[in-house]
Amino acid sequence: MYEEGSNGHAGEVLAFAGVSVASAGMHVTGVSGVSFRLEKGGLALVHVEEGAEHTPLADLASGLLAPDAGRVCFRGEDWVEMGARRQAEQRGCIRRVFQHYGWVANLDIVENICLSESHHTGRTLADIASEAEVLARRFGLDGIPAGRPTRVHPMTLRKLEWVRAFMGTPALVILERPLLGAPKGGAEQLLEAVCEVREREAAVLWITDEDRVWACRELASPARYRMNGETFGPA
Repeated sequence: MYEEGSNGHAGEVLAFAGVSVASAGMHVTGVSGVSFRLEKGGLALVHVEEGAEHTPLADLASGLLAPDAGRVCFRGEDWVEMGARRQAEQRGCIRRVFQHYGWVANLDIVENICLSESHHTGRTLADIASEAEVLARRFGLDGIPAGRPTRVHPMTLRKLEWVRAFMGTPALVILERPLLGAPKGGAEQLLEAVCEVREREAAVLWITDEDRVWACRELASPARYRMNGETFGPA
């Protein structure tokens, strides 16, 4: 069981308070005045407009990017105030589907998928690998393929990122345009996994530009936000 920081609300997983960060160039937009909270089992849907999909929200949420103004807290602790060791421990409670390629090139697929669970928990590698196989089949794959990521088809890699994102008992799952490059028939499987991980009290931050996700009725009680340029606000 993960311990929560002592500075936030008991059920709070992620909190942005007046967060702004400057644009990092034409490929990454800035954000201004971002404020929202995510509690255990909560879901925040963030709709990004075309041309502004490369938002830094996921990096801010996981403490990989420090804001120019405001605070980002994970389980009651400000990322900026944590030491490097504590940041690493806390990131062990986060799973993420990256918008683009998110694989360690010199590790096999199974090593990539099992890495966080084997490093941050006391589970056996056999137990972790077994869970990965079950999730892979749930997402319509034949199992975990052998070899390095460069030898696997991009559509399969996308579903394998879903496998990695739902492994174990994360406190926060970040989905950064997870249907980008995925087979068209996979959306329902992903939605089911999101509903189930929320039942296990994980919070979910889902960044999307897809209307089918935005309008989905299967996603119970999401908090909805829109990114218009660099401006963030409730929908």
